[in-house]
Amino acid sequence: MNDTERMGAQLNKPAPLDPQSLRRMRITAGIDPESSGIEYGPLHRTIMPRSVCKTVRYVDYKSRDELAAHYMNDPNVDVSLIPEIDIVTGGALISDFVPDDSLDFVIASHVLEHVPDFIGWLETNLRLLRPGGRIALAFPDRRFCFDMAKQPTSFHEVIAAYFEKRTQPNFTQICDHILNSRKVTPAEIWDGRLNVDNAPSVHGSTGALSILRKLVTKTGYHDVHCWKFSDQEFIDMLTRIKAELHLPFEVLSLFPTRRNTTEFFAVLVKV
Repeated sequence: MNDTERMGAQLNKPAPLDPQSLRRMRITAGIDPESSGIEYGPLHRTIMPRSVCKTVRYVDYKSRDELAAHYMNDPNVDVSLIPEIDIVTGGALISDFVPDDSLDFVIASHVLEHVPDFIGWLETNLRLLRPGGRIALAFPDRRFCFDMAKQPTSFHEVIAAYFEKRTQPNFTQICDHILNSRKVTPAEIWDGRLNVDNAPSVHGSTGALSILRKLVTKTGYHDVHCWKFSDQEFIDMLTRIKAELHLPFEVLSLFPTRRNTTEFFAVLVKV
């Protein structure tokens, strides 16, 4: 190859994807943009934009205006990018809005860890899918985020929430979140500067206990990470749930947590 040919090859080489586009590609692996589905909680970082999939519907607890007002002063959220919310659940079940066997895909980025009933959420969303439909998930790896000091979720915990049909985190999960959340960045963990022993507490022991004394009598919803997994622990949990409860899915793909990041991606297919 001569110099002219090399220059032409360089000019024709596709531009590298930006991090957000690469992330979208990993989350939505195997989803046909011509199909129809829902995306939970898109906020300002939509995974399936309407420019790509015209039939996607966005789902959230609140309307766009309510979300914009809530995050107006949050420097981490660009409220101008929050899309119109098509299905405002207001705490109702998604099955109240979407018929069974009517969707080709469900996308949930950093949603499932907050859901009080892990198995119930999977079960419900599988019912909404047609055979061959996909659930695309982005999930935080407990080892590389503020969950690093918490124990991984056990099977008995997700089963208890399922049989209770839990709609809110229980107080044990709230205590775990308040007492054991750590101030960290993924780079500090990956390069070894911070670990379970030296990572500072988000609230401090005194502050955490003070918060919990108030929350123990509070009746409203308190948002926490109910479920904590590494990438492999997540797959192991799905495998056991499928085996013991016979839910109709297979794991189609897994993108493990990459260095200096905090999340992994999995796609499930309904069988």
